[in-house]
Parts: sequence; C-alpha cells; structure tokens
Amino acid sequence: MTKEHIICVDDEEGILTALRQQLGARFGDECQIEVAQSAHDALELVEELKRDGEQLAVMIADQIMPGMKGVELLEEVHKRSPGTTKILLTGQAGLDAVVAAINRAGLNRYIPKPWDEPDLRLTVENLLRTFRLHRQNELLVDDLKRKNTELEAAKLSLEEKVRARTVELEEANLRLNRLAVTDGLTGLFNHRYLHEQLKVAVERSLRSGTPVAMLMIDVDHFKKYNDRCGHPAGDEALRCVARLVAQDRRQVDVVARYGGEEFAILLHDASREIATEVAEKIRERVSLAPIVHAERQPLGKMTVSIGIAVCPEDATTAESLLEAADVALYRAKKSGRDMVVSAARQI
Repeated sequence: MTKEHIICVDDEEGILTALRQQLGARFGDECQIEVAQSAHDALELVEELKRDGEQLAVMIADQIMPGMKGVELLEEVHKRSPGTTKILLTGQAGLDAVVAAINRAGLNRYIPKPWDEPDLRLTVENLLRTFRLHRQNELLVDDLKRKNTELEAAKLSLEEKVRARTVELEEANLRLNRLAVTDGLTGLFNHRYLHEQLKVAVERSLRSGTPVAMLMIDVDHFKKYNDRCGHPAGDEALRCVARLVAQDRRQVDVVARYGGEEFAILLHDASREIATEVAEKIRERVSLAPIVHAERQPLGKMTVSIGIAVCPEDATTAESLLEAADVALYRAKKSGRDMVVSAARQI
C-alpha cells in the first residue's frame, strides 16, 4: 500500500532537519516524511498529494513564519484535507493562538518549542492511529454505501423478477383454469363448465324471473361421416361446426362441446322466440357451410338437429332443463333431422 505522508513546515532549516531525523527514525518505515520552509510550499505539497491520491496523515507547522502564519496554514489545510491531523509547533504562541487554532483549524495538538522528542513521537503515533481509524471508518462507510446501493439494486431487481414471475404465474394459472374448462379439440367450453354455469343460470332465472334457454345441438349422421372420411376429417368438421355454433354469440352466453358430436348453448335472458331464432340461424349456417366431403352425407350436406328448452317455462332445475332440451333434440332427429324443435311445456 502507498505510504502515508507527514509534512513538517518551518522556516528554519535546522528545525526541519531535526524533525525529519526524529520522525524518520520512528516512522520512516510506514510514512513518507516531507518538509517545507513556507506555507506556500506546504500547500503545493498538499495539492500534489491530492492529485496523486496520496494520504496526508499529519501536518506539523510552526506558528511564526514569514507570510502565512502556522494557524492560518493549518486552517487552510483543514479546508482542503479535513481528515489530516494537525500539530502547531511554536515557542511564541500564547493561549489565544492555541484556542484560535483549535476552533478554526481543527488543531489536534499544541507542542511548545523546544519539544521533547519522546513526547513528539508519542503525539505523532497517537495522531497516526487516529487518522487511520478515521480513514478505516470512511472506507467502511463508503463500502457500506456501495453495498447498500448494490443491495437496493438487487432488491429492485428481485422485486422486478418477483413481479414478472407473479405475472407469469397468474398467466399460467389463467391458462390452466382455461384448459380446465376448455374442450381440447374445438376450443369451446367443456361439459363440466357447462353444468356449473347451467346451475347458476337456472337459480338466477328463478330468482329474477328472467328466462334462460338451453340449446342442445347434434351433428346429423356424424358416425357415417367419420366412417367414410376418417377421424382426422371428422375432427376438422367438428372444429368447423364449433366455429359456426359460436359465431355471433354474446360474451355472457356459454357455448360448449357437450361430448362427441354434440354441442350446447346456454342463452342468458333469452325467451323461446329468441332461442328459436338463434337455433335456426345456426342450423342454416351449418347446412350452407363448405365443409369438406359434406356432400357425401345422407342429406347431401352437413346438418345439425337442435332441441330447445326454456327455464322456467319448461323446467325449474338445471337437470330437468337439460333433459327437456335433450328430449326436444331427440324429437328433431326422429322427425327427419336438420331441424329445430322446442320442448313441450312441462309446467
């Protein structure tokens, strides 16, 4: 490590020689002993050390010098290098000068001339220890500030990562929730989700008196289509029908694949007339759709049969509403398919 510096300032060369010898004998291995014969030269040394990044540990200055006095020099050094410890060395300074030096220049010790060499060495030794402790504290504070800055940056980074992971987790949960209620082939809601929503819708309908309609939709002769065209073509046909069934539906409605080639629609706030109109549009849309190999079906096109039931007119429970719509669907298929049939009123 770079040696610390001790600067001795006196206009008498003999004094400087004695200080250099006495201090060099004790501190020469650990400090660089510098001398200056004027305050001007001393301040130049201070600036040079600052430029080189060197540490000025102790300055010993005589009070009576031409030009700038010792107290004035130490006061200026205190401004430029506050951590430097300072000794005023003089045989003429009275108590007032000492007090002024303590107050204005941050004086650490006053030593009268002629000085006692052991006392001088002990004083410098104590001041070096003080300087080093202050320096260590400064380094520790700087290191703590740096680590706090790094910790704060790491904390912000961690918080950002946590936020990002939280968003990812929420999105993953949404995807999982969506998968849990979604049919893998068609992307519509699945059988389980339909039953959950149907129960809630029927209860709401009975409380409010607002009708809710159930549409059961079955693709006609789909087994024959699968047997003739193969399952891959059958899957694609189901996806096409699913898109047609879900087309133009409101966000509040529930469109689901009930199973196999069956679909279901839960229409909120829909009377029998509205439900019938929706069903007829779906039936017509499917019959006109350019589905591959649809012409090979018994009716010469892809068709659907649809059964309708309305709560509370046809049923007052989720199970009975579903059953009423299923019975109406069965009647549609028995009556020749490619048609819409509404449930007979049960109440």
